[in-house]
Amino acid sequence: MNNLDFILVVSGPSVPVNTSGTLEIVGVGFIFVMVVLALLAMVTSAIGAIFIRFEAKAAAKAATAAIALAPTLGLEALDYEEDPALIAVIAAAVHSVVGDRSHRIVSIRPSGSGGAQKN
Repeated sequence: MNNLDFILVVSGPSVPVNTSGTLEIVGVGFIFVMVVLALLAMVTSAIGAIFIRFEAKAAAKAATAAIALAPTLGLEALDYEEDPALIAVIAAAVHSVVGDRSHRIVSIRPSGSGGAQKN
């Protein structure tokens, strides 16, 4: 005889079934879980917003640095100004390859669909 059988034998058939109390406990538990999940969603959204602001400030700082650095790397006229940080990286790569020889970047434009291209 296991514990459940023992409890049923001892309590007998006169034990009332408390369905409303059980439903109340389940309902309160469900509401509690939903409230906690909503709070977690709000906290993670707030943290995400903080990181988005931090990234925007860093991008603005990089753009300002790229604009300030452009004349020293020979950038004079740009036709493609989508991302100043990308332009600064391309200009720095050209400068590192060409070195101290005189050079000037006239324009930076995407060619085709982007990515690797076959010849």
